[in-house]
Amino acid sequence: MQRWYRCSTGLVIAVLAGAGCSKAPPPVVDVTGVVLLNGQPLPKAKVEFIPQLKGFGADQNSSDVTDDQGRFTLKYKFGTQPGAVVGLHHVLVTEFNPPEFHSPSAEAQTKLAEYLKTLKNRPIPEDYGNVAKTPLKVEVKPDQKEYKLEMYRRD
Repeated sequence: MQRWYRCSTGLVIAVLAGAGCSKAPPPVVDVTGVVLLNGQPLPKAKVEFIPQLKGFGADQNSSDVTDDQGRFTLKYKFGTQPGAVVGLHHVLVTEFNPPEFHSPSAEAQTKLAEYLKTLKNRPIPEDYGNVAKTPLKVEVKPDQKEYKLEMYRRD
């Protein structure tokens, strides 16, 4: 019995010590900005900052949808708090499809196509929606809040 007690006590100490050593993500800071495509604001586009952190997952990503002037204010932890983690990020910019168009029905898809036709400064080049191909990279710094994302489309 004493041996089992010592082993289980040692196991509890090891687990607690290991839990205390887990790596914390970098600090989160406010991030706002504007997205320009060929020098013009890009309205109603999804912007996603994907930090290049080893050992962390998608819960460290930050995102928002641009307003009519292409402006955004990032939200972290799946939208539960403002900001983005400090560090290097790959940035994705893609079409934002409002929830009312998420149905696979023909009617919803027709309405989505009509909605997309109303958006200015389109199409968004595909490379900006692929984490392996996006040319947009941003170093989020603790002392910088505002960022300008400049994208280009070859016409």
